[in-house]
Amino acid sequence: MEGIEHILSPQSIAVVGATNRPGSIGLAIFRNLLDGAYQGILYPVNPKAKSIQGVKAYPSLLEIPDEVDMAVLIVPPGHVANTIEEAAKKGIKGCMVITAGFKEIGGQGVELEKNVKSVAKAHGIRLLGPNCLGAANTNPKVSMNASFASTMPKPGNIAFISQSGAMCVAVLDYAAGRHMGFSKSISIGNKADINEVDLLRYLKDDPDTKIIIMYLEDITDGHAFIEVAREITLVAGKPILALKAGRSPEGARAAASHTGSMAGSDAAYDAIFMQGGIERVDGVSELFNYALAFSTQPLPKGNRIAIVTNSGGPGIMATDALIRPGITLASLSE
Repeated sequence: MEGIEHILSPQSIAVVGATNRPGSIGLAIFRNLLDGAYQGILYPVNPKAKSIQGVKAYPSLLEIPDEVDMAVLIVPPGHVANTIEEAAKKGIKGCMVITAGFKEIGGQGVELEKNVKSVAKAHGIRLLGPNCLGAANTNPKVSMNASFASTMPKPGNIAFISQSGAMCVAVLDYAAGRHMGFSKSISIGNKADINEVDLLRYLKDDPDTKIIIMYLEDITDGHAFIEVAREITLVAGKPILALKAGRSPEGARAAASHTGSMAGSDAAYDAIFMQGGIERVDGVSELFNYALAFSTQPLPKGNRIAIVTNSGGPGIMATDALIRPGITLASLSE
């Protein structure tokens, strides 16, 4: 988990491709790190600029005089592998690749991603992305918004893993409107290296995280996913909620064109979630209703419940809603 720790809780970050150009992702990410009160040291890397937002810039990673934990890469797809080579020479342990144009576009993009993955693996560098929004860690000792989402999430006990950057933004905006906070928000994109299983293993022992919510388009390794999900839900006692897209064949094809996912049978995913103790939800609203309940209330110790109501009709409706999933009404003494 060392490489993931360097990505999600880095003490220093180099932003390769940081720029002062209005409307650019390089400016958005660097500003978000500054505005989010990142607690570590920032190094913008741009060979054509002396400073980015008033912070001294460096022509390359190798010219940064101090140690760097993590590099955020916002460079053209063809330059990503070379930048990772440079990161390895600098002793950087983790890279976050925001750049798109890899396996999600097929053809040459597939080969580019294979090359990036092999270069990172050869040097022992962990990789988040490519084709991702970035990540945020609201722990006050870190306070990192290394993403181009418009706002820093509020601190909270919910960790969010998303395979879609746009879905990540939508969920964060939805949560902000309901005053809900996050411990971590992580966009995984194409999952060239770090995938949902790696992040679940990391979050299992994360003291800031009480509940995990996920937006998935596919699962890399079903057996490993079930194994770690059971450890989290049954042993650690942290609920996991999953919003899995691509239920229909048409939706699965759309997922393939989005992040290069190979979505399988929807019934298989239902089985994986059931075996892992994961609650599958059908939409963002349901995801947050569940998340709100689990993040603010203790987990029930059994399946018995009592209803206290001052109206008969809602009491009957509540009874029907509870009996359907197998909950029983507790017998009360006189």
